[in-house]
Amino acid sequence: MNENLSLLLDKYEPFIDEISAKYTYPDNIKHLLYLIVPAFVLKYGYQKENFIIECFRNIPIFITGKEDPITQAFYASFPRLTEHGYETTKHIYLNRYDHIPLMQLIDNLVHEMNHAINAYRNEITFDDTYLWLRTGLTKVVYQKEDLKPLKKEDSYILEEIINTRQTEEIIRIMASFSLEEITDRNLQNTLYAIKNSIDGKYTSDAYQLHTFATRILLENKTFLSTLENLRINGEIEEIPTWFNQIYGNEQGYTTLIELLTKLTDLAEKEQAKKGWAYLRHKRLKETVLELMKLGNRFNENCTFK
Repeated sequence: MNENLSLLLDKYEPFIDEISAKYTYPDNIKHLLYLIVPAFVLKYGYQKENFIIECFRNIPIFITGKEDPITQAFYASFPRLTEHGYETTKHIYLNRYDHIPLMQLIDNLVHEMNHAINAYRNEITFDDTYLWLRTGLTKVVYQKEDLKPLKKEDSYILEEIINTRQTEEIIRIMASFSLEEITDRNLQNTLYAIKNSIDGKYTSDAYQLHTFATRILLENKTFLSTLENLRINGEIEEIPTWFNQIYGNEQGYTTLIELLTKLTDLAEKEQAKKGWAYLRHKRLKETVLELMKLGNRFNENCTFK
């Protein structure tokens, strides 16, 4: 860590108190933000500090009170036409809050805020007919005339995989904070609970099959760092061409997205109907192997791995 933790926590405390009062966050959320905000800054670097602060200031967290165990949390951005042009309203929604394990609540908060931060720049594009709203690596297509949503691009699955990976990294940064450098008793207790909830290296429960199938790509430094940089800067139009040049086939990125979509569809059917015929199970395994083969080819063609 480049800066003493106690100084880092003191640095962001007034800002977190400010947004907590503005959005009437409960103390539980405020205390978690004391750790989450510095972890985000350390993850993305001090050169993006002002940008990270701007995102936390302008994207409120809203507790819905639904206690939905399926869709526990989500990030949403809604387009609207104003006198200044097209703008968006952004929120993090927590559908499960009162009855949830601490680490799941932290994962939900970090995961959704990371989506939001990686959707902040170059969010809106449009032509005469359609408007596209970017979330990380993917976009939602809207009818421009009435701003009616039409579809979400299939690349959302890769967005979820990358976002889950970064969520794990940010939570590991939080867990690495030293208890001895914290003087606030409530914050000490929160950090102690985090450390005792993690058995070694933190791993998210989200998208585990997809992460396993793409682990060769996720371990490739060129793939991960390039996607992360283009994603946070909103320069995702360059990704297919860049990927295909290394992969050695102009359909490489399209094939990656198609295989991830296929894996998602098969996995959902397997989970919904346990005990399906062996053919279904076989097709799922074959899709995982195809993704690994694709990852191997990209990895072998990379100079910097």
